Amino acid sequence: MIALAAATAVAVVPAGSAAARPVKDKTLTENALYKAGALPTTACREKPIKKLDPKSARSYLNGVLACLNRTWAGELKAAGLKWSTPKVVYATKAPARFCGAKWKDWGSYYCKASRTIEIVLAKDLLEETDDLFLFFLMASLHGEHVQNLGGIARAVNKLPYGSKAEFDEQNRRYYLQNICLASAFVASVWKSLHRGREDWDDLLFYMRDWAGKSTGSRKSVTYWAGQGFATGDPAACNTWTAPSAKVA
Repeated sequence: MIALAAATAVAVVPAGSAAARPVKDKTLTENALYKAGALPTTACREKPIKKLDPKSARSYLNGVLACLNRTWAGELKAAGLKWSTPKVVYATKAPARFCGAKWKDWGSYYCKASRTIEIVLAKDLLEETDDLFLFFLMASLHGEHVQNLGGIARAVNKLPYGSKAEFDEQNRRYYLQNICLASAFVASVWKSLHRGREDWDDLLFYMRDWAGKSTGSRKSVTYWAGQGFATGDPAACNTWTAPSAKVA
């Protein structure tokens, strides 16, 4: 669902390499975004959406996008960071290429270079539209845009690593931060969604299915989603100073 930050090739290293070193880049560990305070509580009404209907899905997602732009523009301004609105492209069929690379089985992708979100409104994405999956999809892709504007994406790509295990951990820190930021946004508009706790639990169920070496264990995904949802504050999403056990 979410494209990982690192695009460089992973070096082949011998088994038993040293554990990940502490991250020292202050753009990651002391980012201005962590000091801007909790996201403001605002209203974000979900637009009607029909099953297997790309047109209503675009309308629904654009409604979520407008809420995200309003919230994060204010947050970045409070953090002293420059804001720009991401471009969003919808398609009903996967493109051959996007962001300078062959399109893989992504479903959706955020291109850091052009600051563009691409979402393929395929049949499998629109079969179930009553839950918060599409809402969170846009929130997480937009979260990558926030990470990009905050300099986090660039800083991650410059991080040195001494092993594949360390490289994977850096990716997990980036991905889990994204999960947390998207969850913080959900928390900031939660009352206006008129959803029950079961809707959040269903979303967590989906998130746990994204667990992997470069995305985090089910336990880590649940933990960081919970951090964002409980606080609504980007400061709770500083995965870069967390111990390795929290981003396993």
